[in-house]
Amino acid sequence: MKKVIVFLFLVSSSLLIAQSTDETSEKNVKTEVYIGLGASVQSKFSLNDKLKAAGTAELNETTPELLIGFNVFGSKFSGDAEFGFAASENDLGNTENRNIAFTSRLRVHYNLINKEKVAFTGGINLSATSSEVDIFTKNNAIDLNNLAGLTSNHVSLKNQMFYVGPSVSLYLLKHKKSSIRANFGYELAFTNGKWKSDFATVNNTVKENGNNRFVFGISLL
Repeated sequence: MKKVIVFLFLVSSSLLIAQSTDETSEKNVKTEVYIGLGASVQSKFSLNDKLKAAGTAELNETTPELLIGFNVFGSKFSGDAEFGFAASENDLGNTENRNIAFTSRLRVHYNLINKEKVAFTGGINLSATSSEVDIFTKNNAIDLNNLAGLTSNHVSLKNQMFYVGPSVSLYLLKHKKSSIRANFGYELAFTNGKWKSDFATVNNTVKENGNNRFVFGISLL
């Protein structure tokens, strides 16, 4: 996954710098660092089938996301390189889970409408997501004087996914010092996303390939 993330940002840097260089002569290139809020809506998690069968809390399929990135906007093309952080938790009875995900994302768009105050762009969205899930029972107790008798009521799992899909962006208040951008995308899950663990061998694991997601976000540029 680290290699995928590095690859994504090397590609994003090359594309955005090339775009900026090509359009600098027109003096229409605008670069900005931005922050924003978004959400990811998963079609499903295969892991939830296992959790449901065990009577434990299932993963939330809609998760909020904190966004930070670098945006480039030229006369014909635009794009951005973005980091996203998402966290959610869910409980059922005496069980609970926590899901933390880190996403690196690259967008390359063509400016379909580019006016003084508003713009509408469309293109491709590439992203890589690394997730860590903890599943545990509540009210656990740890006796530091009896660690030899420690029993585990905690499962830690992780997976990595790579997504590709179409996306569009709407820019508002472009003529102002601070503008607003809304992004909408549909990401197709390509890698198998097999659930693994750093602490144990996972038998009868499941894969998340084919479980696509809808993503959106609103950013302040």
